Amino acid sequence: MGRRAALVLLLVCSSSQATNWHVPHPWRTEAAVEGRRADYGDERFLHEFSYRHLIDVPGPVENGIRGSGGSVDSDTLFYDFRFLNAYVFDNPNQAFTLDIQRGEDFDGGYDRQLVGFRQTVARDWQLSIRGDVFADKSGSDIYFGARRLLGDGWLEMQYVLPDAYFNDKTTSDSSFGTAPKTLFVQYYDHRANGHTLLSASLSPDATLDDRDALLEVTARQHRLALQHWQMIGDLQWRLSLTGEYSRRDYQLDEEPVRQEFRRDAGTATVSVHWLQARYSPHLGAHYFVLEEKGWFGRTQNDSGEVIREEPFLFAGMSLPINDRQRLEPTIYISRPRIDQTATGDWKAREEDSWIGKLAIPWHWVVKRENGAIMTLTPSFRLHRAAFGGGNLQFHWPL
Repeated sequence: MGRRAALVLLLVCSSSQATNWHVPHPWRTEAAVEGRRADYGDERFLHEFSYRHLIDVPGPVENGIRGSGGSVDSDTLFYDFRFLNAYVFDNPNQAFTLDIQRGEDFDGGYDRQLVGFRQTVARDWQLSIRGDVFADKSGSDIYFGARRLLGDGWLEMQYVLPDAYFNDKTTSDSSFGTAPKTLFVQYYDHRANGHTLLSASLSPDATLDDRDALLEVTARQHRLALQHWQMIGDLQWRLSLTGEYSRRDYQLDEEPVRQEFRRDAGTATVSVHWLQARYSPHLGAHYFVLEEKGWFGRTQNDSGEVIREEPFLFAGMSLPINDRQRLEPTIYISRPRIDQTATGDWKAREEDSWIGKLAIPWHWVVKRENGAIMTLTPSFRLHRAAFGGGNLQFHWPL
């Protein structure tokens, strides 16, 4: 039993992708109206990358609990949490589904609590309806889904109506001119020697006349994510790509000229893992780019430009303590290049310097039966003598 638990730790302790790129990401009213709420410091994305999910089971689309939280500065906590499960009826073709999410995008945090019903038809098709329901009915989102089972994976499409009853149920004078909608498409192929997961959320133009903010905004956003793993000999190669395209046009009541905002962002990560080697070392590279320009959506004079490019190198190994516990010390080195003009209260930045951190994840199998693992990670900055933030993760397959 001890060797089995150690093997479970060896196979699942690695670098998994954040959950929220592989779930539907509907048009968000608060993001479109308020824009990005927080300034990013020099180290934000170094910390976020080190807080990515380090345990692969459950995966981004598997039933279970996946949670990661950690400090990105003295005042701000990064979090990424999902509870996903299907409760099958006596009739195995029917199930109640529950999907609870807490996550972040570039505009800030969000919460979703999706409850729904799933029906299997003709053995290879699953139809679903879900809702993110609120006491204020004007804020409820409706999801319609169809999934075609493909043996070891699926092809899925979901059609989302964000704030579906807003115009009929709102108590304010605000209204949608063009109602928001989101199309989510996902392809998943899982095999013994690797898997591919491709997800896209497409939200075309929607227009909101917001009487509380005294503006009209037209916004669209598209997000794409790819995760691919492949065993080649004794090496496991991993590739992850994400990208976001956002555009917003604002008409403020006091201003005769429309304000515009655009965001283009992307990441690319490649890593290699020697799973069967002693100490199972891994080595990888990560690249992050973010370009934003225009009105950031808070005050009339809050316009600016942000250009960030951040290449990363990371390397680590796995050190067993006993049959339940393992350390995975990992070094991260980055050189962020930041050119940011002043945007309201945010600082102008022009940076081009090396930063780094040493993270020491401590993985602990808390339930052998299903391989549930808790991870506690202290870290230390390498570019200056200081604590580098703590990270707590919890992964419980269901």
